[in-house]
Amino acid sequence: MFVMNHMLEKDKLILAGLEESLESALKKMATNNFLALPVVNNNEELKGTIMKETIYRGYVEENYKSFLEYISSKKVKDLYTEKIQIIYDNDEIEKASYLLSQMKIPYLSVINSQNEFVGILTHSSIFNAFSKIMGLGRGLKVVVDMLDVPGQLAKFTELLKEENVNIINIAIIGTTEDGYLRNLIKVETDNLDDLIVKIKNKGFRVF
Repeated sequence: MFVMNHMLEKDKLILAGLEESLESALKKMATNNFLALPVVNNNEELKGTIMKETIYRGYVEENYKSFLEYISSKKVKDLYTEKIQIIYDNDEIEKASYLLSQMKIPYLSVINSQNEFVGILTHSSIFNAFSKIMGLGRGLKVVVDMLDVPGQLAKFTELLKEENVNIINIAIIGTTEDGYLRNLIKVETDNLDDLIVKIKNKGFRVF
């Protein structure tokens, strides 16, 4: 799965301009429940990020008597950060997940092979992507332990094929103390109890 399949595309984003007032940027954030906005210039080239937290911190640090005076007189260009964490649209979603988990940022800026800004990838986008990978809301979950030897997975999937069971997802979730690979498997079947008996009869452990 690639970033391009899960990013929020540029033409659907709410952006802040360099010359825009902080008041305008804050209203955009409040209306859409955002913590930050991508900042672009007149040519809609990505320049950085303006964050709600930065705006409020600036008000405290600069000792303005009136918050309204502060946000109406200051512009985005006065407070935005030029630090941008980018990812390419053809990068794998796992890389994006790692970057977002390591950095305290609201989103990754996505660029294409021509280094053009094409969208952003948020934490919510990552959660939704992995929910789809895991088949959230579909099928039944079965935990199966398999010996860590070649051919075990093929043996298991052949059984499901024989039983006309649809596999939604297979994920290795760990190794047991006695050396088995523990797998979380989501399947679609009308008779789970019967399937579990047949899986056990093939020599697998089922939970």
